Amino acid sequence: MSQLPSYILVIPPSFEVIFKKLKTKKPDVFKNLENKIDKVVQNPILGKPLRNTLRNYRRVHMDPFVLMYEIHMLEVRLIDFDHHDKIYKKYKFK
Repeated sequence: MSQLPSYILVIPPSFEVIFKKLKTKKPDVFKNLENKIDKVVQNPILGKPLRNTLRNYRRVHMDPFVLMYEIHMLEVRLIDFDHHDKIYKKYKFK
């Protein structure tokens, strides 16, 4: 079995704001998000590739939330985390 390369997690300042809000308002969701991020960093192709205007991104579901990220070289860059109904509307026309 081949070894996956090690990926580096990149957390932009905009995602730090999301972390801060979740940690205080929804600690259970925050803990689940941390666990999911760990899994994604270990195996970035875990998430489903998105299409159209979001074609460079991938996503994983954490019902009813979605974690959106991108893989660039050996980096996993967190893009956004929000409710399923809201996240795709944010990026619809970008």
